[in-house]
Order: sequence, then structure tokens, then C-alpha cells
Amino acid sequence: MRETLHRYLLTRPGGATTGELLDLVFTQPGGDREFGPRFVQALLAGDPRFSFCRAEQRWVATVHAALARSLAETAFVVVDVETTGGAPQRGDSIIEIGAVRVEGARVAERFSCLVNPARSLPRFITHLTGITGEMLAGQPLLAEAWPAFMEFAGDRVLVAHNARFDLGFLNAAAQAQLGRPLHQPHLCTLQLARRLLPQLRRRGLDAVAAHFGIALVDRHRALGDALITAEILLHFLDLLAARGSTRLDQALALQANARDGRVFFCPLPRQAIAALAPAPGVYRFYGEDGRLLYIGKAKNLRQRVSQYLSNANGHSDKTLDLIRHIHRLDTEHAGSELEAALREAEAIRSEQPPYNRLHKHLPQIAFLKLTADARFPRLLATCRAAARGGQYFGPFRSRESALRAMALVARLFKLRTCAGRLRPNPEATPCLQGQTDACTAPCASRVAAAQYGEQVEAFRRLLAGDPAQTHWARGELTRQRTAHAEALRFEAAARAQRDLEELERLLKRQRTLGWVVAQHNFLVLQPHHRGGAALAYLVVSGRLIERRTLQGVEDLLALAQRVSECIQANADAPVADADVAGTTILAAWLRDRGERDGFVFRLQDASAASQQLSEWEAALSSILTQTAAGRSQRPDQDPAPP
Repeated sequence: MRETLHRYLLTRPGGATTGELLDLVFTQPGGDREFGPRFVQALLAGDPRFSFCRAEQRWVATVHAALARSLAETAFVVVDVETTGGAPQRGDSIIEIGAVRVEGARVAERFSCLVNPARSLPRFITHLTGITGEMLAGQPLLAEAWPAFMEFAGDRVLVAHNARFDLGFLNAAAQAQLGRPLHQPHLCTLQLARRLLPQLRRRGLDAVAAHFGIALVDRHRALGDALITAEILLHFLDLLAARGSTRLDQALALQANARDGRVFFCPLPRQAIAALAPAPGVYRFYGEDGRLLYIGKAKNLRQRVSQYLSNANGHSDKTLDLIRHIHRLDTEHAGSELEAALREAEAIRSEQPPYNRLHKHLPQIAFLKLTADARFPRLLATCRAAARGGQYFGPFRSRESALRAMALVARLFKLRTCAGRLRPNPEATPCLQGQTDACTAPCASRVAAAQYGEQVEAFRRLLAGDPAQTHWARGELTRQRTAHAEALRFEAAARAQRDLEELERLLKRQRTLGWVVAQHNFLVLQPHHRGGAALAYLVVSGRLIERRTLQGVEDLLALAQRVSECIQANADAPVADADVAGTTILAAWLRDRGERDGFVFRLQDASAASQQLSEWEAALSSILTQTAAGRSQRPDQDPAPP
């Protein structure tokens, strides 16, 4: 626990309050306000690595005591390097160092040196910087140029724009020349821009310089960029003073802050992420006490988990709080991104981690629902195909697209969309929909149950693809468009045209995906991420009954037997609450699968397995052949009927 707090304070030269330290120790605040300060005092008071500043009521790491000095009296060296590429770990080298001393709020001496990288110069670097191989041929090697730069920099505070890049190369050079990285503290004007200029959408060197009206002279040359950064630093010193940050430790602490104003800190070791495979799977975060905090899924585990170590402005307050409590990571690989999503949903439901919100992990999807009211069913848009009764249509890409479709068909068939229990009363005043004849107003007893049932049945026939009903709907909207145009109501005619286009999108969606919601029986086969196998998902009556890995025909035959059994046993079973997540994930996958691999087979009844077995074998053979060859291309033709 002390090690965690010490690592945190090392990243926060300005120190931290007792409350901040307690947040790192406990995930939930206690009710005793006096216990916290007493606990931290007892934990840290006897350790020489920690000091308590009574004047500011903050704990600091003892090594940072020397940083509590005035910014006005601090000497800076603003530095920029040009390189052969983006990473010293890949063998890229420095080709130019530019540096500027800033003392007493003014730009002082300058340093510039070309460096021979002892390798050929990439063409794009020459195009970017104007530096050529001929210019570097007679220049000193880095080992020869390094002492002059170190003498110029001395012990001054280093400053760079995107310091991670420049100091990454300088620290690699220091390690090679001195056997250790640079010891000076540093300021990053990019990180400071995120805190001091939150209104800027872009905070690159060009954007920040333009904000302050700084001329871009000798851009992409080391000394030119260092001079631009030095001018930016002088502006930032004024902004820091205006907000009361007058000491170096305060400026260093500010640049380490996250979007919520607290320091960005993750106790999870970076080497734990470097060891992750770039494969789909599920990850779990644990706190210092071993308690499960969060479950997530990823298409690429290494890439996704590494995002938690990045101080991004997009992190929510809850995510930042989670990041500060991550001490351990566990992962499990999945055969595909779809498989990872299904495993994540199951794990969240069963393990209920405190940082996972209910259904927040599910994809964006929506349906139209016709309620099961006996006399006057209501039409509504919903994001979940839940267990409660009703008939569903879709899936739609978003709730907004479902609402647009609902508004159209409700007007066409004059169905009610009002919420609440319906109690027909001749004395009632109908809502605007009823008053404008967009609804037959059952609330005011203006329509009999039998006639309303005919409206509902006509709506059902339209979405079932009935040719006569489709022809009527198109003709009705065309008639409205023509009537408005002849009456010179061009805006109304344009709305009718948009309604026609919306109708065509709705009908196309129902042709291609409507059977998924209406029938709820299908089998999905898709390639396994590692190759040499296929993943199978069996859905019966909208419920994900089974998923398994198929490595050959024997596995497929066993699955075929299981399909028949499951359809017979679950044909009339309703979708339960526990099945909602899996159903939603699969519906979203089917909706978006134009960019994904996989075969989908509709299952009409228990005999489907025997009737379609040859098609299943062909699909499995295709998948195994593709994955064995290292390819994962979606087939041109779907064996499923349209």
C-alpha cells in the first residue's frame, strides 16, 4: 500500500491531499470523516519517503522538496529533436538537436547541432525536414555531439512539445552515453495545453502557436521548433501565474493531471500490457485487495487495455476513478470479437463488477415493438428485445432510426404510440396525433377494437412483405407527394418524398433481417481467430442456446443432432431476461456483418439440420480452408436465403 502511494506521489510533484490518497486505497468512501486522516497519518508518518506540508495540508514525496521553487526563478532549456523515425526502440536515431535557454521570462542562448545517424535517411524524413544525407555526411556522431548538448542543458528543467517523443530519444541517448536516463524534471507544452487551453480542439505545435499568434519559422527543423515551443512556454508561464500556479512543482503536477483535475495515475505495470497478445478476448481488472472491478471485451487485447494507460481527454470521471485502482489484470482469449462480446456479457451478468453499468456493454441497437394489448396494441421504439410480451420488428442501427420508422408507419396505419394504460372514454380529448388524424384515437373511443385490429394487421402484413400492402403503402405516400406538389406545398411534398425513402429503407431492412427477429431460429458459423477451427452459435426462439468450436466434420455432426433437440425443446420458449444480452449482441452482429466473416443458416424446424447438413459441411470446409491458409475473407454468397 505504501509503495502504491509512493509511486503516485512521484508522479505528482505538487503533492496530494489526504482525500486523494484515500481514494487510491479505498474504492468506496467511509462514513467516518476522522478515520481517513488518522489512517493516512499512521501509515505514512514514520516513512522517510513521505513528508506532510501542514501549510497546504498535502502529502509529498520527499524527493520533490527541491521542486517547490518559483517558476519565475527557474531556468529552462526548451529542446526539440529531428530523427530518422518514430521510435528509438526500433533503431531510429537523432539527426538534429535544437535547444533554447529561457531565463527570466526571456529567450536567451541557443544550441543547434546536426548528428550523423550512421545510416541512410528515409525519403519522407528528407521531405519533412529538408535535411539530406549529404548534409549529415560530415557531421559528428551522437557520441561526439552529446557532451556539447549536456553542457548546454546542465541541470535546467527540460521543456518540449510532446515531450514523450523528444525525451524518449534523449533518454535513449543518455542511457547509451551515461548508462542512465536524464535526471532533470521536464515540462510538456502539449500536456499543459490540454489543461490550460481546453477550448482548443487540436493542440499540436501548429495549432497552439496559431492560438497565440506565433510565427512558424523554420518549422520541422530542431532549432526552429524549439524557438516556437519557447514562445509557447512564455505564454503558458503567464497563464500559470494567472491561475495561481507559481511554483515548479505545481506546474509539474498540473501537466500530470487528468481531465477531472486530479493526477493521471495507473498502478498497473506497463509490462503487464506489453505481454498481451493482439487477439480478441475478455479482460478483467482487479484492485489492490484482489477484488474484481471491471470486465471488458476487446478485438485486440493489447491495444484496448493499453488505452487505459493513456491520459486521454475522452476518459469519463468513472473511468478515471477505475484506472487509479487497477492493480492486476487477467485476460482470456476468444475465437472472435463476437465470441468475446458474448463472454463479456455472461461474465458481467454473473460476476457483477462495480464499475460495469447494466447493459452499457451491449451494442447500440433498437427495435419496433407492438405491445400485446388485447384490444388496442401500442407501437413503440425500444433498445431491448425483452422478455415481456409483444411482437418485435428490426433490428435498427439506433433508437433514432427506429423512431423515424415508427413515426412513418404510425401515420400510415394510424396506430397509437402514446404511453400508459389505455382507458377509452368518449369524454376524453385526444392528443395531437388524434386531433390531426394521425391516429384513430382509441383513447376517445373513436374506433372499435375490431377496426383497430384491422389497422394492426395491415401494419403486420407490410413488415411481413405482403405485396398488396407494400403496393398500397407506396401508392399512398406517392399520392400525398403528388397532391402537395400540385397544391404548391413544396415543403410538404419534400416530406412525403423523405417518407417514401424511409419506407424503402424499412422494407429493405425487413427483407434482409426481419426474419431474425420474427423467427429467432438460426445457426451462425464463423472463422476462429487462431485458424484451423470454426465457431458455431445456435439461436432458438431468440435465445442463444449453445456455442461451440468445430474442428471437423465429426463436431459438425454432433452439433446437427443438438440443433434438432434444441428446436424441439425450445421452439415455444419466450426470451428470458438472462437471454437479452446474447440476443442483442447477435442481432447487432447480423445487422453489421457486411464487414465481417461468417455464414448464417435459417432453421425452420427440427428437420432443418438433416436438410441443410450438406450446406453446413460446405461452409465449414470453406472456413477451415480459409483459416488454414491464413485468410479471413467473407464469402461472396450467403448460403442463407434472403
